[in-house]
Amino acid sequence: MSNTALLDDARLTRDEAYARAELVEIASYHIELDLRDAMDLNQSTYPVTTTLRFTADTEGSATFLNYLGDSVTSVNVNGDILDIDEVVGSARILVPNLQQENVVTIESHSQYSHSGEGLHRFVDPVDGQVYLYSQFEPADARRVYPNMEQPDLKAVFRTTMIGPDTWVLASNGEEIERTQVADNTVRVSFAPTQPISTYLTTFLAGPYATFEETWAGHESTCAEAIELRIFARQSLIDHVDAEELFDHTRRGLTWFHEQFQLPYPWGKYDQAFVPEYNLGAMENPGLVTFNEAYIFTSRATIAQHTGRATTIMHEMTHMWFGNLVTMKWWDDLWLKEAFADFFGSKAVADATELPGAWQSFAHQRKAWAYVQDSYPTTHPIVADIVDLEAARQNFDGITYAKGAAVIKQLFHYVGEDAFLEACRNYFQRFGYSTAQLRDFLGTLEESSGSDMQAWSRAWLQTSGPATLSATVSTDGTVTVHQDATDRLTGQTVLRPHKLYVSVFTLNAVNELENSSRSDVIIPAGKSTAHIADLRVPLEQTYVIVVNDHDQTYAQVAFDESSLDAVTNYPIRDPESTAVATVWSSLWTMVRQAEMPAADFVRAVAKLGDSLVDVSMHARVLEQAVMALKAYAPASQRKRLTKELGTALMDALVVLEAGSDRQRSAARALAQLAEGTDSLAAEATFLLAGDESSELSPGLQIDDELKWLLLTSLASLGRLDLARLDDELAAAHTATNELRYRTAVAALPDLALRAELWLEVFNGVDARDTPLSNAQITATARGLATSKPEFMAEQFQTLLEGLISIWESRSNNLATRTINGLFPMTHKPVKGGPAAQVKHPILVNIDAWLAQYQDAAGALRRIVIERRADILARLIAQSTKKK
Repeated sequence: MSNTALLDDARLTRDEAYARAELVEIASYHIELDLRDAMDLNQSTYPVTTTLRFTADTEGSATFLNYLGDSVTSVNVNGDILDIDEVVGSARILVPNLQQENVVTIESHSQYSHSGEGLHRFVDPVDGQVYLYSQFEPADARRVYPNMEQPDLKAVFRTTMIGPDTWVLASNGEEIERTQVADNTVRVSFAPTQPISTYLTTFLAGPYATFEETWAGHESTCAEAIELRIFARQSLIDHVDAEELFDHTRRGLTWFHEQFQLPYPWGKYDQAFVPEYNLGAMENPGLVTFNEAYIFTSRATIAQHTGRATTIMHEMTHMWFGNLVTMKWWDDLWLKEAFADFFGSKAVADATELPGAWQSFAHQRKAWAYVQDSYPTTHPIVADIVDLEAARQNFDGITYAKGAAVIKQLFHYVGEDAFLEACRNYFQRFGYSTAQLRDFLGTLEESSGSDMQAWSRAWLQTSGPATLSATVSTDGTVTVHQDATDRLTGQTVLRPHKLYVSVFTLNAVNELENSSRSDVIIPAGKSTAHIADLRVPLEQTYVIVVNDHDQTYAQVAFDESSLDAVTNYPIRDPESTAVATVWSSLWTMVRQAEMPAADFVRAVAKLGDSLVDVSMHARVLEQAVMALKAYAPASQRKRLTKELGTALMDALVVLEAGSDRQRSAARALAQLAEGTDSLAAEATFLLAGDESSELSPGLQIDDELKWLLLTSLASLGRLDLARLDDELAAAHTATNELRYRTAVAALPDLALRAELWLEVFNGVDARDTPLSNAQITATARGLATSKPEFMAEQFQTLLEGLISIWESRSNNLATRTINGLFPMTHKPVKGGPAAQVKHPILVNIDAWLAQYQDAAGALRRIVIERRADILARLIAQSTKKK
C-alpha cells in the first residue's frame, strides 16, 4: 500500500494497533474544542487543537494518528512544522522522526455530526436552542480530535472547551477553571482524568437544564462523597423525574461498592440525557450519556422504569468493568458488555424496589441473543476482531445478551463468593490498565478452583445455543437432554449446565403451579442428566420447565403434554421466571416454524391477561402482533386479527383501569391496527376517547398513544396530511416531530411515499438538507407501516444503491437507511417451506451477495441477516400444521 493510500485508510487493524502499542506509550492528551460558533448552523465545522505527549521505543521511527476530521491546518512534531500535503490524509496523520520523548500538536477543524457519531449537533424545534454531545465507541473520537484510536493506549486527558457563557460545558473531569475570553464567551478547563481510552472521552455543550445532588460515600471502602448531576434539554425540564434518577444512582453506587469493594475512581458522576442518540447509553467516566427517551414525556409503565434503571446500572458497572480495567482490543468487547448486562439486571433486582429485572432479562434481553444466534452470521462469544469495522459489527446480541446470559450461568456455576472475589482481585491487579479474557479467567480459577479454560472452550469459543428438553419415564422420573451443534463448525458441543428443572401441575383453580423442583447439573461432554428426585404425576396435567429461574443459556423444547398445557392454562409463579422461560421458548418456536403462528396468537388471546409481569405482558402482546403479521399465512390473518383484536379490546375493560397492562394492551391494539381496515373503528374510538370511557376506563390518551393511533389511521387513509399538521402544531416537540414523520410516511399516497422513500435513500430532504439518524428511522418506519408491496417494488433500486449508501455515509446512517428500507413482508411461493429459497426476493439477494463478495463485511452482514429474517417468515407462513 502506498503512503497516500495508507493515510486515506480509515480501517485500523489489530496488527497495526498491536505494533503501535509496542512502539509508543502515551502520557497525555490536551484537547481544546472551540464551540463558540456552534449556534451558527451555517458553520459546519469547529476548531480543535490537540497536543499529545508520548514516548517511543525506537528513535527515528514513525507512527500515525487517526483522524476523520474536516481539515488539518498545522502539524507540529517536536517543534518541527511538517508539510501537510505529505503527512495528512483523509483518515491518518503521519508522525515521522520520533524521539524518545515526543510532543505533537495538531490544529484542525472537525465536523458537526448529524449521525450521532462524533460530536452531534441538534436544534430543538421547541425553542431553537442548540445542543451538542459526543459519542465515540468504538472508534469515533477520531471524528473530533486526532488520536491513537485503540483501547490499550490509555492516557491522561486534559480538556478545554470554549463556548457561550450561558451554556453547560462538561467533560470527563471536574471543571477547575472558567475564564472569560470574549463577550459572552468562556474557556472552561477540566481536571485531568485518570488514564482512560480514547473511546471513553466525552464532551457536552449547550443550554442544558441541570439538577444536582450528592451521594454520601461508602464507609467500609473509604469512598468519599460524590457530586451527582443530571442534564437534559430545557424543553424537557418538566418531565425530568430527577428524584427517582438520583435515587437509582445512589442505590447503585452503594450496591456496587459493596460488591466490588473498591471506591468509585472517576470523581464526579454526571448523567446527560441527549437527543437523537444511537444507543441506550454510554459509560463515559464521570459523564454518562443516555438516550433522552429515558426522560418520559408520556405515561411510562413500571416496566419502562425498570428498563431505565437497568440501563443506569449497566453503565455504572462499566465504571469498574470496562473503564477501570479495559479490554486490550475489541476481541474482548463482550466481556465488559456481558458483565454490565448481567450486573445491571442484578443491581436493579437487589438494590431497588422495581420489579421484573430478571423476568425482562429472560424474556426480552435473551430473545435478542436467540435471534442473533440463529443467523448465518452468528459467531462465538469471543470473536476474532481483525479491525475496527469488525468491532462495529460485534455490538450485537451475542456480545451483549448471550454474553450476559453466559455470565449469569458462570455466576451460578462457580458461586457468588468465588465470582465476586475474582472481580475484586481483577480490579486490584489490572486497574487503570488493560487486560484480556485469560486474565479474568485466571483470577476466577484462583478463587473458584475450577478449570476455567475448559469452561471457556465450551461456552465462549463455540456458537449457537443448546436445546434442552425433558422426557418422562413410566415411573414419572425425568431425564434432561442436551442437543447442541456448533452452527459454524457443525460439531457437537456439549456444554456444562447448572440449572433448575421444575414440574408444574394444575391446582384447584386451573392454574399451573410449581409442585416440585430440582437442582440439576449436566456435566461437560454429557448429553443427558437423570433426575431421580423429580417425579411427574402422570395422571395429572403437567408442565416440565427446564431452566426454571433462567440460570443458563439454552433454548427449551417442550414435550407434547407440556406444550398443550402452557398454551391452555396460566402459570402461577410469584417470581415469573418460569413464565418468562415458557413464553420465550414459545416465541422461538414461532420464529423457527416449530409452532404455528396461529397457535401462538390464540394462546396470547386466551392467556395474555394472566401475565402479571408488566414487561413480559407487553412483550408477549407485541410478539402476538408480529406473529400475526409476519409469520401467519395470509389466509389466516383476518380471523386471527378478529380474535386478537377482540381480546385486546376486552383487556381494556377487564384489566385494572389506568394500569400499565391496560396501556400495553392499547399500544398493541394500535400496532395491530396499522394497515388493518377491520380495526379502523376501534382505533378511531380510542383516539376520540378519554379516561371516562366505559370501553377503556382510566386509559389516558397522551402524546405517545395518540400518535400511535394517528399513525394507524394514517396508514389506512382515514385521516389526511392536514390533520397530522394540526396535531403537530398543537404540541410541537422534538419527539412529536419524529412521530409526525412516521405518520406522514404511513399515508397511502403513492406520490408522497415515493418522495419520502427517495429522501431516506438519498439521505437528504427535498431542500437537500441532510437527514439525521432519528429522522431516517422515523420516516422509514412509516413507509413500512402499510402497503408492503410499495417497499418491495423499490427493492431493486435499493440493491443497486447499497454500495453507494455504504461508502458515502457513516456506518450508523448507512445501517439505518438499509435496514429501514429493506422490504420484509412478502407472500410465500408455492411448494411449501423447501421452495422458499427460490422466492424472487431471495434470488435477488443471493445474486447481490454473489456479485459483491468483496463488499464491506458489515454491509454483507446486514444483507445476510435480513435475508435470514425474510426466509424465516416465508417458511413459517408456508408450513402446514402437523
